Amino acid sequence: MAFSGCEKKFNNPVETNMAVYQVAEVSSFHSFSHTLTDSIINPSITFTSVLDIRRVWIEILTPGDEKISPGAISLYDNGSPAAGDLVKGDNSYSALIIMKNEYVNGTYLISYFVEDKTSAVKKVASQTFLFDNGKSNIAPLILSVSAPDTIEVKEVPLAFIVSATVADSNGLKDIKEVYFTTVKPNQPSSGSRTMLYDDGNYTTNGDGTAEDGVFSRALSITPENEKGTYRFDFEAKDRGGLGSQAVRIYIVVK
Repeated sequence: MAFSGCEKKFNNPVETNMAVYQVAEVSSFHSFSHTLTDSIINPSITFTSVLDIRRVWIEILTPGDEKISPGAISLYDNGSPAAGDLVKGDNSYSALIIMKNEYVNGTYLISYFVEDKTSAVKKVASQTFLFDNGKSNIAPLILSVSAPDTIEVKEVPLAFIVSATVADSNGLKDIKEVYFTTVKPNQPSSGSRTMLYDDGNYTTNGDGTAEDGVFSRALSITPENEKGTYRFDFEAKDRGGLGSQAVRIYIVVK
């Protein structure tokens, strides 16, 4: 297998019902790399008692907080190799999950759930692992930036939108963040980042369409803002840690 780690005692379950069942152990793998010969992870959870457990399942979230499967992923204690379970009835529930190379690189979250015989559902444990999809990681590219070159502020605050069109050869979902830093007139850069969004939330963020590669931010400037030339440096970073070349623009505030 292409993942590293080992079995460990799980001392801090998220929730357990001590009267009915108790988590004893969760399989732990810290990282997993997709290869041509290995694309399967084998998550498992072991209980000290299963008398009142009806079913066990997991959800796996990508670095973008999306489920890799629309439904629950069932775990089994049936001794079936197809389920990744070696011994039937040993209180250990397992599954075999294919990690596709189309999935983005980054940290994935596995959450474990139990439904007991009263139909009560609880999240009982969670773990994270770092996934490498085996593809060559290529840095994102800022194709263009849209912003006014001059703003004239009079008596009331003036709203405007800046946006950056970004591409990534590994897919848009590989883009972790897009942001800009600002240098005010006659001042050094603070290094503070202002995030741009591709979420389709025009009211809050000024973004017209979600997941189209155009990252936007609604801004406003008031008569109290210092007049002069402001420098904006736009950058994008992917989930593998690579960054784009910065794109620099200037906005003159009058």
